[in-house]
Amino acid sequence: MNKRLKEILKGALFFGIYYSGALHLLILILTKFRKKHYAAILFYHRFSSDSSNDYGLPHLDVHEFKKQMRHIKRWYSVVTMDELANRVTKGNPFTSPSVVITIDDGYLNNYTLAYPVLRELDLPAIIYLTTGFIGTNKAPWVDCLINILSVTKAKTLCFPDLLGGEVLDISTQRGERAAITKIFQVMVRLEHKEKTLAMEKLSEILSVKEIWGDDNERKMLNWNEVMEMSRNKISFGAHTVSHPTLSRMELPEAKQEIYESKMEIEARIGCKVRHFAIPNGKIEDFNEELKRYCEEIGVKTVVSTEPGVISAQSDPYLLQRICPSTPIYLSACELARYMFLGKRTVNTE
Repeated sequence: MNKRLKEILKGALFFGIYYSGALHLLILILTKFRKKHYAAILFYHRFSSDSSNDYGLPHLDVHEFKKQMRHIKRWYSVVTMDELANRVTKGNPFTSPSVVITIDDGYLNNYTLAYPVLRELDLPAIIYLTTGFIGTNKAPWVDCLINILSVTKAKTLCFPDLLGGEVLDISTQRGERAAITKIFQVMVRLEHKEKTLAMEKLSEILSVKEIWGDDNERKMLNWNEVMEMSRNKISFGAHTVSHPTLSRMELPEAKQEIYESKMEIEARIGCKVRHFAIPNGKIEDFNEELKRYCEEIGVKTVVSTEPGVISAQSDPYLLQRICPSTPIYLSACELARYMFLGKRTVNTE
């Protein structure tokens, strides 16, 4: 059975389970009769409305986000990262299936689109800020990559240092998307300085001189928006200053990225920052020295993007998270599989 057919069958099964009410009955039964439960840390990045044209980066439609938030509010205990950290560090089991809502990077649409939903439903969440971009007209390097490809007048891209002899067709939207994916997969593994040089070279090759001019539309939060949200159930964690791949930097530089991000947020909102999210989020993007450093400077949890659920035995300095899928019947059923089967991954391959 090929992968496409498996996905169709899984979708049909989950559609029936969700809309028949069977899923909700199962959640009620398992929640009541189980004594120990898992927690799930959901993570998001960008949000869009129907009019969004931000096709180059993954984003979640805000209407779908609202459906997901209504679902978890009704069927799970929504807790803060502080509450989760307290249980994990003390080894206390979760007495009900619990969910933490997290958002990475600090995009403006976190405030304009996601925040109103969270406030309407009275749900807590934590946003991990890449502080070097907050309050500026700049954005993480992947946004810069997309900006370069969207404004260039070039029809093809030849970048031997990055792509070898391959020539990419970027004359169409489909070609741009494919190029973004290919370049991202190569650049994300580069050392931070190499990545910076590669971006400069890409700009030169494609004859794009100014990426983030003063008249550019702001992509990231500003500190006034952060302050407002901090007064309304939104907490903030550190996510470095410039979103580098920490494991590919010199250790003192990597530590500085973490420390300065933490200190900047604390100075701005007047609260201790106890939580950190690893840029890119894979196991290989972090290391034992940085785990120990986070503990030394008062960080209580570190989250990855590795899939899985949280138990009382989880390592607080390498917590797994789940990226919800769409539509709602898929995300709801997959979350239940994680919660009640303790699945590290829900791939059906």
